[in-house]
Amino acid sequence: MVVRGRVEGGVVVLADGVCLPEGQDVVVLAPDQAEPGTHSILDIPTLSLGELLHPFSAEDDLLGELLEGRG
Repeated sequence: MVVRGRVEGGVVVLADGVCLPEGQDVVVLAPDQAEPGTHSILDIPTLSLGELLHPFSAEDDLLGELLEGRG
C-alpha cells in the first residue's frame, strides 16, 4: 500500500484520513530534498487501457510460447 502524508509537528500525518492500526510496522520514504525537480515512480498517474475485449485465457500466454522448448 502506498499512502502519502506530511510531517506536522514532528509526527507523520497520513493523507485522505487513512488510519493504520496501532503497532503497524511502516517504512517512510521521503523524497530527496537536495535535488529539486526529481520525480518518483509514485508521481506517475494511473492509466486505464479501457475495457477488456475478452477475459484472459491460457491461449493468451505469450511468455509461455516464447519459452517453449527451453528448459
